[in-house]
Amino acid sequence: MKNKKVIMSFSALMIIIFHLWINITKPNTNIYLIETYLRYIGYIGVDIFFFLSAYSLASNEIDNYLNFIYKRFKKIYLKFIIFGVIAFFFNKWSFLKLLKIIFGIEFLTKGGGSFLWFIPAIMIIYILLPLYKKLDNKYKIITPIITIITYLILVITLSINKKTTLLIFINRIPIILLGYYFSKLKIFEKLQKNNLLYYCVALCLTIFGLFFNYYLYLNHFYLSYFQDIFYVLSIPLIIGVILLLDKIKVNKLFNYLGSITLEVYAIQMIFGYYLTGKLVKIISNSFLINIISIVIVILIASFFNLIFNQKNIKKLLS
Repeated sequence: MKNKKVIMSFSALMIIIFHLWINITKPNTNIYLIETYLRYIGYIGVDIFFFLSAYSLASNEIDNYLNFIYKRFKKIYLKFIIFGVIAFFFNKWSFLKLLKIIFGIEFLTKGGGSFLWFIPAIMIIYILLPLYKKLDNKYKIITPIITIITYLILVITLSINKKTTLLIFINRIPIILLGYYFSKLKIFEKLQKNNLLYYCVALCLTIFGLFFNYYLYLNHFYLSYFQDIFYVLSIPLIIGVILLLDKIKVNKLFNYLGSITLEVYAIQMIFGYYLTGKLVKIISNSFLINIISIVIVILIASFFNLIFNQKNIKKLLS
């Protein structure tokens, strides 16, 4: 993978669009339906981040596991706690709710309905995947087989018993495993040896994924014994998009946006709906509202990134 920052930048934009985008086309038209669908599939931005996290973990050697977890906690989860405190005051939560969020209780009980659920989920990946890597290096065949069987049993059991809150994360296990094995088996490197093959695979997966997911979207595809299966069925689209994005060269803008994705994710969740609601009252043009919303979210995220980044603070003081 050559251009990780580009992929991260577009993934962050997908998530913003999924949550905040206001349709600009006329209702009850085919183009409106297509626009709504394109907004809807913005959820794959989260899957792409999971893929990238697993890919990076598989690529890097971890000499000291506890030190690695500490660094991840300081870099990611500490920001989550700070954003939780900000949301505590902004949304006037109870102190008990804040504690449940910080200690991950809300994530376990509400899943995708919990505050910034993606961050506790990504921390779980950082905690478990290095351990999985050790097992996989020792038992190369049995480890993925047992993991997949366990995953299927877990999803089916939770679906049948209607305990589905955590399926928003659990059904991302396949894309997490793919990220890990794409790195381990050097899939990108092998595809990049033949440019024609690379683009054929990327375009075929993306086009098939778009039409296949559109079919599922129109028909409200649902399995009572395997709920939220659309996350798994989106894998061809996810891989295709990653392959295409990796061909876009990094520039300063993408490099910067790729470095503030966590802040962008947090800010759009804390202030995004409030911001969009205010803009709707003063601006009649939906497209302009969307652009202004995205720009303001990025600006606020940049401000928080500046605060979090000690190097930037030292530069300002020097």
